[in-house]
Amino acid sequence: MVNGYILVKTSAGTALRVLGEIKKIEQVTKACAVAGLYDIIVEFSVERVEDTAKLIVDKIHAIEGVTDTQTFICVSS
Repeated sequence: MVNGYILVKTSAGTALRVLGEIKKIEQVTKACAVAGLYDIIVEFSVERVEDTAKLIVDKIHAIEGVTDTQTFICVSS
């Protein structure tokens, strides 16, 4: 398993709607709205590193209102 975090920026006024959509994604283990440079922090778990790209590009970036992401893959826990 590959675990990690995705920081998500959204366009103004869309963070809570985007959060709701992100929480519906199977690989998302936890997500919450936050204050700061990013609007949402997403915790995820996928089978392979390659699946991370599919999660971000095909699912998260496809949500209307997402403007930017930054991904962190756990290398040790």
